[in-house]
Amino acid sequence: MISITNPKKFSIIVFLVVIILGAIAFRYVWGAGVMLKTGDIEIRQGEPASQIWRDLVNDGYSDRTIPWKWYGRSGSAEKIQAGIYHVEKGEKIKPVITRFITGDVSDSEVSITFPEGFTLQQIGQRLEQHGIGTAKDFEKEAIVKNYSDKFSFLSPLSPNRSLEGYLFPDTYRIAKSDTAHDVIMKMLGNFDVKVTQDMRDSAKSQGRTLDQVVIVASIIEKEVFHTEDLPPVAGIFWKRLDESLGLYADSTIRYALQKGDELTVTDLATDSPYNTRKYKDLPPTAIGNPGLIAIQAALNPQKTDYYYYLTTPDGTTVFAKTNDQHNANKVKYLK
Repeated sequence: MISITNPKKFSIIVFLVVIILGAIAFRYVWGAGVMLKTGDIEIRQGEPASQIWRDLVNDGYSDRTIPWKWYGRSGSAEKIQAGIYHVEKGEKIKPVITRFITGDVSDSEVSITFPEGFTLQQIGQRLEQHGIGTAKDFEKEAIVKNYSDKFSFLSPLSPNRSLEGYLFPDTYRIAKSDTAHDVIMKMLGNFDVKVTQDMRDSAKSQGRTLDQVVIVASIIEKEVFHTEDLPPVAGIFWKRLDESLGLYADSTIRYALQKGDELTVTDLATDSPYNTRKYKDLPPTAIGNPGLIAIQAALNPQKTDYYYYLTTPDGTTVFAKTNDQHNANKVKYLK
């Protein structure tokens, strides 16, 4: 049993201990009550609030998740909207969370999503729809020679070639004053980060160029609906290329003709380097800007005995080993 001989002294000690513990608690609970750095925070569609809080700590914007959980209580965290949000060092957490919930990315900026497979032309059109320059200006600016001195992965490409395939699909926060050059720099910078050096080394070890991988990725992304079918179709493509059999991918013809509906017999006979029925090599550029999953599939093709595939009207991929089997599948699934 503790004997208290001096109650007044003991009270002072208790008071000091409480103050010290309170200070420690304040530091650990509210020390992250403000943003620790300036930058852009991306929140993806459907991303759990708990993951967002962890990312803010891991990325150096905060040093504790507790304040975020506190201000994000009462179900408000479930209302967080996808987008790219700009925060300033010293900004308080509560108004930041409010912006997350209202989707307010700033009056002077817009958050624009470019889906996987979007073409350079579609990107320009979407920018124009948001008041960011014109589609025509964007296409004129998106040329390799304008950026090859800034990004080494572009240096092997022809200077006058378009940047189709390298404008990484994602959600971007874009200032309304940004030029086509500013937007392209962001997209190429994103590609440079997402397509890692290990991935580029993997392509080289397989005897492929990064450009070949990007082109194949862009085609399989247009040809296949389901993620699990990307690697086996990539395997078919590489095998057909290596054996000079041609890809016979109608998506490349649609790209050349800028046509989305059914191709006619005349369309299929189009004399274009993008006609992979007529020419056995890869087309001269990608036919869209592939996402990371398609690029990874092109880098990691699944080896099978298949040489053919078709996509049914409901999006199912049906494989075949021989041309006779493939023709039978056409009759069964496409007629």
